[in-house]
Amino acid sequence: MTKNIIFAGTLLLALAFSAAPLAAQQLKIATLAPDGSSWMEVLNAAADEVKAQTDGKVVTRFYPGGVMGGSDMVLRRMKLGQLQGGVFTVGELAGVAPETNLYSLPFQFKNASELAQLRDEFDPFILDALHEAGMVAPAITNGGFAYLFSRERIASTDDVSSSLRVWIPENDPLSRRTLERIGASAVPLSLADVYTALQTGTINTFANTMSGAIILQWHTRAKYMLDLPVLMTAGVMAVDRKAFERISPEHRAVWLTVFGEALREQEAQTVNENSDAREALVEQGIEIVEPDRDDVREWQRISNQVLDEMLASGEFEVPGIERLRERLEEIRSQDQ
Repeated sequence: MTKNIIFAGTLLLALAFSAAPLAAQQLKIATLAPDGSSWMEVLNAAADEVKAQTDGKVVTRFYPGGVMGGSDMVLRRMKLGQLQGGVFTVGELAGVAPETNLYSLPFQFKNASELAQLRDEFDPFILDALHEAGMVAPAITNGGFAYLFSRERIASTDDVSSSLRVWIPENDPLSRRTLERIGASAVPLSLADVYTALQTGTINTFANTMSGAIILQWHTRAKYMLDLPVLMTAGVMAVDRKAFERISPEHRAVWLTVFGEALREQEAQTVNENSDAREALVEQGIEIVEPDRDDVREWQRISNQVLDEMLASGEFEVPGIERLRERLEEIRSQDQ
């Protein structure tokens, strides 16, 4: 009798646990995008859609405005389990997967069309590398070209000196070496610290997309924009793979699909925002400076020379760079 009672009690307990609803899985994700920006509107709408499609089982909570710190701090918080993900520029994840450097090399792409023709091949290459390194990302978002904004007028090599204190991302030896070779001063800072550094004068020059400069209010600390596409920008929302895999497979598929579509929607919106931002910058007093063509070619030569030197010495790693350059040559030969 006693054994039967114990067995019955155990069975009822097991049934109770099996019948209990699974607790919601929460993904806490940090981003520098300000609350109320188009980025946050798209991300929050996607989070609501995921929650609805998973019957509340998957909750994605965003921490906007850089309240969780810069990229290095976000990555540390992810390791500690305080966050499950972040929205990064691809270059900020080079320490996780160096393949992410492919889209953020200075003066590699002449126009947006070149990158567009490469993405079917190289987006999966980068996303797979991140996955192998322990991060899951639904898509890569092209943010457009970054331009150089400054307090001092820059049009030629004669305008470049150590008084140009140029922001570079932390852990970016290529940009540091390139700027030093050109004659400017490189100041490494997290993305979250740039605005304060512009206010204090720690830096007086930065590169950003036209819409990004406005969204982050960096343009208010600049007087000039050099009309020269310096590098392509790309972003990625990445979450810790172990945390993500605690979600059921069917709900993981929902999350990847919904956020993948949302990020592609945001990319299309960013194209329009960059187009509108140029006019807005002029209206707000930013002078757009046409650079000297010969000096541009010299800056491009120096940039490629530094990249090749660092690749050859092993100081800088970009898996896939040979294939990328081959494909660019193919594309350019077809356009001739």
